[in-house]
Amino acid sequence: MRKTNDLTFLFLAFLYLIPILFSDNAILSLSSLLLAIINISILRKINLKILILMIAFLLVPIVSVFITVLLYTKGANTTPVIASFCGLKIYQAAFDNAIFLAARAFSLSVVSFVFLLVIKSDALVFSLMQNLKLPVAIGYSLMATFNAFFYMRDEFIRIRIAYKMRFQKKIFPLKLLIPILVSASRYAHFAGLTLESKGLHKEKTYTEVHKWRYSDWLILLANLIQIIVLIILFGNKYSIGFTLG
Repeated sequence: MRKTNDLTFLFLAFLYLIPILFSDNAILSLSSLLLAIINISILRKINLKILILMIAFLLVPIVSVFITVLLYTKGANTTPVIASFCGLKIYQAAFDNAIFLAARAFSLSVVSFVFLLVIKSDALVFSLMQNLKLPVAIGYSLMATFNAFFYMRDEFIRIRIAYKMRFQKKIFPLKLLIPILVSASRYAHFAGLTLESKGLHKEKTYTEVHKWRYSDWLILLANLIQIIVLIILFGNKYSIGFTLG
């Protein structure tokens, strides 16, 4: 079975982010998130362990957003009180806005991260150069940039191991900032020389072809139809429909 073009995943990311950005209720945001995860998992395997860690990491800022909006929503005191906690009144408008904004922030973050997990940077750049005529100089520069992040990660691991072997203790990560930046500068220098020596101004041939096919159009169309159905079902603004007490 032919692998899905990574450019398709890039377009799908925008398809799912748009309704979340312009949604006016939490149901639409969370439904779009669920649909995105289901459809992406059908097309390509998702690293669930990393995804779960990311969601756990997001809980703190999302809860902070919820509490902040709950406490400081302007004009909320003109709406009914739905609960009271330690003398603090929780108003219906503040609760609805807190749910909506927390759900949208969570959905935007998770959808973006999921697509980062499944998109292969080198395959995406090659697809952009072959199908959308991205200039070769820009394409290879992007690839060098992506590879620099992996290089810095590996360099960070190597320096920590070397420090622990020499001093028999772990080093505080921020102390590695300077040596990592020095290594990154050295990497950028040699990457630039390599790219220049390959003649970026010339036409390139590719050993691996990332051709856009009709199946990619069908995938985009199928997802677009599903998103439109979600918008029709949940696009109207309404309250959560329940109270806390």
